[in-house]
Amino acid sequence: MNLLQQILQSKALERTKRLVGKSSGLYLKLKRFTPSASEELRTAMLCKHTGITHVVDIGANTGQFAESLYDFGFSGKVISFEPVAAARAELEKRSAPYPNWTIAERCAIGAEDGTITMNVSDDTVFSSALPIKDSYVSHNQKSRIVRQEEVPAFRIDTILPRYIQDSKNARILFKIDTQGFEKQVIEGGPDTLAKATGLKIEIPLYAIYEHTEFRFYDIMDLARHHGFQPYSFHVEGVDLNTGRVNTIDGLFFRED
Repeated sequence: MNLLQQILQSKALERTKRLVGKSSGLYLKLKRFTPSASEELRTAMLCKHTGITHVVDIGANTGQFAESLYDFGFSGKVISFEPVAAARAELEKRSAPYPNWTIAERCAIGAEDGTITMNVSDDTVFSSALPIKDSYVSHNQKSRIVRQEEVPAFRIDTILPRYIQDSKNARILFKIDTQGFEKQVIEGGPDTLAKATGLKIEIPLYAIYEHTEFRFYDIMDLARHHGFQPYSFHVEGVDLNTGRVNTIDGLFFRED
């Protein structure tokens, strides 16, 4: 088989997969398991490459992110913060096998110390201190608010010293996944941000929460201003009706 025939066969196979996917609603793609195929593997590798010793996991939900790091060989410490009661209960169970994984006291992280009312969604991954837009709920009923919970709130600069005593020698990944509340977390953590080696942050391209103040360009400006270089981006949330990407995850590191 010559090169032209191989190319034509490859293109025919790709078109067949597209047509099957369109008609069945199933998308199957077999790829080698490499950092280009797995955002979770890529993140764990970059943590190792940059010498991360501590992950400050804000908006942990049920622990998906931290567990994936440990699955891919991370051996450092993780401190997870999760305010929603049901999610935090699952988080505690999930963390039990990992001695370096600490679940912080139940609280939200924001711009100031006090209390915050959390809007808890049917699927807790959508829970936020901000109300979710009706336009989004209309085509994703799992995101609808089913109750509210009032919880203590802290600036991360206030509470983190309880969990990292030797922060001077720590190499911290500051991970923020707070459903539109990222600006408030950053405002409460100038010291933590200044010490951080890495920043992993959810970036709204199209905000699905009311009063979201940090958007794509704001976060790019923040990262550049504080000396972070972009290392990885990952598509997180997509509008299934239009194809528009709502959110991406950005991973940035300072270069020594």
